Amino acid sequence: MVAASPLPLLPVSPDYITWRGLPIAVYQAGTGQPVLLIHSINAAASVFEMREPFQRLSRHFAVHAVDLPGYGNSARPPWRYRAAVYIDLITTILERIGQPAALIASSLGAAYAVMATVRRPDLVNRLVLICPTGIGQLDRPPGVAAYTLYQILRSPIGRLLYRLLTTRASIRLFLTSQAYADPANVTSERLHGFYQTCRRPGSYYAPICFLSGLLNCNIASAFATLTQPTLLVWGSDATTTPLRLAASFVRVRVATKVVVIDRASLLVQDEQPEAFIEQVMPFLS
Repeated sequence: MVAASPLPLLPVSPDYITWRGLPIAVYQAGTGQPVLLIHSINAAASVFEMREPFQRLSRHFAVHAVDLPGYGNSARPPWRYRAAVYIDLITTILERIGQPAALIASSLGAAYAVMATVRRPDLVNRLVLICPTGIGQLDRPPGVAAYTLYQILRSPIGRLLYRLLTTRASIRLFLTSQAYADPANVTSERLHGFYQTCRRPGSYYAPICFLSGLLNCNIASAFATLTQPTLLVWGSDATTTPLRLAASFVRVRVATKVVVIDRASLLVQDEQPEAFIEQVMPFLS
């Protein structure tokens, strides 16, 4: 189930599709060639981080976005989430769009976007990956240690830890130390946007799977087979997913273009939206 009143994460209200018997929040604005936005994975994740690309690109394209299960305005069932869940949903959204789309995806969401592209290459015509993981980071398949940690996090101890990690002070610390290069960019509006999604019922199930490593996704083999033009956009000051990791992607697939945006960290598309769009628009056109 989802809350009766949806969170105001984007400038348009969500529609809902039924997937695996669950309501999944999808958003659409604009006309023209389709672009699909995929958010990152963390305790405070949702389409909120994609609001700048959503607004700016919808002036030129038919822009679609989705809250992945466990996040935003989508259902948050008490599943033991795995990468395959998100890859399957992204594939379903691409099939729902029904024509080749550009995919813009962030962090671990970018890894899932790559895997969905390999599954349905006919439905993706280009990729923009923002500080992606899956090669050199968050790429180790979950083993015994991951499942053991998951069981601990699923206990009352894990619930308490989640509450501590998602206080306003903790979210602010995450945003200032990892998501944004300039702490001044963590405005009260941004802080509230990220914080509010952490407090919905069921909000802790997906993040504990991420924290335990169950959502890791190795994309090295898949990335090497891509035929679509691919652009990596990296924040110069990214710490969680540092710029040096871009070299790993280029080694796997030489035909990968990398652009670096100054004074930006992990959420480069939100911190430096004008520079982001300046790089992305020519690539999409």
